[in-house]
Amino acid sequence: MAVAAQGHPYDRYAEAYREWWGPILAPSAVGLLDRVDGLIPGDRPVDLIDVGTGTGSLLLAAMERWPMARATGIDPSLRMMEVAEAAAEERGPALRNRVRFLEGRAGNLPIPDASVDLVLSSFAIQLAPSRAAAVREALRVLRPGGHFACITWQVGGDPFEPDNVVDMVLDELEVMPPPIGPEPHVYGSPATAAAELRRAGFRHVNSASDWLVHRFTAESYVGVLENWIEDDLFASLSSRRRDRLRARLLTELLLLPDEELVWRRPLVSVVGEAPRP
Repeated sequence: MAVAAQGHPYDRYAEAYREWWGPILAPSAVGLLDRVDGLIPGDRPVDLIDVGTGTGSLLLAAMERWPMARATGIDPSLRMMEVAEAAAEERGPALRNRVRFLEGRAGNLPIPDASVDLVLSSFAIQLAPSRAAAVREALRVLRPGGHFACITWQVGGDPFEPDNVVDMVLDELEVMPPPIGPEPHVYGSPATAAAELRRAGFRHVNSASDWLVHRFTAESYVGVLENWIEDDLFASLSSRRRDRLRARLLTELLLLPDEELVWRRPLVSVVGEAPRP
C-alpha cells in the first residue's frame, strides 16, 4: 500500500500522465536500464529505488528485467503512486510482492543510509528544488559499490513547427495562455551531469547524450496539448471556445508534413558508483 502525503500538485495529473505524457517518455526511461544491466547481479537479490517513480514505468520494467530484485518507488504524489500500484497489481503477485511505494522527495529520501544497491531516476531530478541535494541523497542511501543511474532533459532541442501553429491559433482566437511555471533544472551537457556526480562523491562516472524522438499525429498532439501541456488553458475556456480551439488546431496541424510532427529533444544520462572502502 502506498504511503504518501495528500494534496500534492501532481495528484491531479496522474491519469493524464499515464495516458498522454508517460508513454512518450517511457521508451527513453526504460532504456536507462541498459546502462546498468551489467552492473546489477542477476544471481542474488538486490535492492533498488526509483526516485520520482511517477506512474511506475521504469520501476516495473526493472522488476521484469531483474526477477530477484526488490524495489521501492518514491514519489511525492499519492495519486501517481496509486496508479503505479495498480500497474504493479496487473503484473501479478510475483512482481507485486517485490515492490513497495513510499512518499518522499529526491532531496530527502525516506531510506536509511547505505541500504540499497541501485538508485534509478528518470525525468524527475530536474524538478527537484536542488538537483545537487538529490544527487547527494542518492549517494547517501547507496551501499559501497552501488550505482546511481539517471536520465533527464538536456538543454536545447530541434525546432518544432507545431509550437508555431499553437501560437498562431491562440493569437487568432484571442486566447491568452496562462503564465509559464518555474523552469526545470536541466543539464547543459553530459559533462555537466558527470561533474555534479563527481562533486557529490561518486566515482567511475560515465555520462552520455541521447535523443527522445516521438512521432505525433495531428490528433495525438492536440490530445497532449489538451490533456497535459496546456490543460489549464483548455480547462479555463467555455465548452464552445474549447471546441473551436480544438478544431482550429487540428485543421492547421493536419496541413503540416508528417516530418514536421516529429518531436526531438536531447537527453543526458549519467551513471556513477558509490565509493568502496
